[in-house]
Amino acid sequence: MGGQAIKNTPVRRYQRAEYEQLKAEVLTQLHTDFPARKIAAIPAYRNKESFGDLDILFETTDLQIELTIYLQERFLAKEIVRNSHVFSFAYQDFQIDLIGSSQEDFDISLHYFAWNDLGNIIGRIYHKMGFKYGHDGLHFLFKADNYQFGEICLSKDIRQILAFADLDAERFLAGFDTLEDIFQYAVSTSFFNKDIYLLENRNHASRIRDRKRPTYNALLKWLETQTNLPSYPWANLKEQGGRQAQTVFLERAFAFFPDFKIQYLAMQQAFEIWQTVREKFNGRLVQTWTGLENQALGQLMQKLKALGKAEFGDFQQWVYIQPISEIERWVRSQV
Repeated sequence: MGGQAIKNTPVRRYQRAEYEQLKAEVLTQLHTDFPARKIAAIPAYRNKESFGDLDILFETTDLQIELTIYLQERFLAKEIVRNSHVFSFAYQDFQIDLIGSSQEDFDISLHYFAWNDLGNIIGRIYHKMGFKYGHDGLHFLFKADNYQFGEICLSKDIRQILAFADLDAERFLAGFDTLEDIFQYAVSTSFFNKDIYLLENRNHASRIRDRKRPTYNALLKWLETQTNLPSYPWANLKEQGGRQAQTVFLERAFAFFPDFKIQYLAMQQAFEIWQTVREKFNGRLVQTWTGLENQALGQLMQKLKALGKAEFGDFQQWVYIQPISEIERWVRSQV
């Protein structure tokens, strides 16, 4: 998970037998020290012969200790590299990545990170549908052009999430023996099309990120050898326009996740209000009404928002229902 995070302490790869022994030792220690917390090693395919690190998911909700100090004292870790919620450290010449998770997201995080890069691989399907699959579940990103207004969680239940992408949840939960088993599972969805995985079809940031992923590169090489794979017509949907694709999968999501449509319509209404408010009260209009510019304009905008909240309670709602002439009159009266 942390890759080659440890730079200044010698570490090496472990063969399976010594890896399993170390994993059992570390997990036993963590469970002894934190008996009430969820802790689990993230599984890799079962026939994997050697390992570059040990990934452990660790529930950190309301944790009262500093993990860096704990790792130094308990595992005598001389080098600890923190990257957001991941703590990488060396123990017995091996890199261990302790991955923090909230209690709410622990189960879905374990599924997302499991089986090498499978979560990222099938995440491409959800992305093409207009959703986001990650360690915190499946989400819909409410966007207007390139602006993300909000986010709605559809599910943190792995069975629901996989079924939505036409993937067999029971097969996933049974686990995988080989890397090819993982690839066979990824292409088993009717929504699969290898073109969406090719690096030349990815954006720059995605190309840079996935080019560094060994499992993703192994998938690309494996796909070159395969025939008769599903070929969902993503290109046809794109030619019909992004809205057509979004409509297709929005309707699918409404059917799969009963609460989603209510949440979506509420967010759509909130967005329409927000958009109208932006059109009726913004820096360009206030500048026109008052003649102020730059820092003075910025200070007035802050003042107006504070005054509006104090005077009207819900300032945004007040702006939304007022004619623009009344908004102008009120702004001028505050200068």
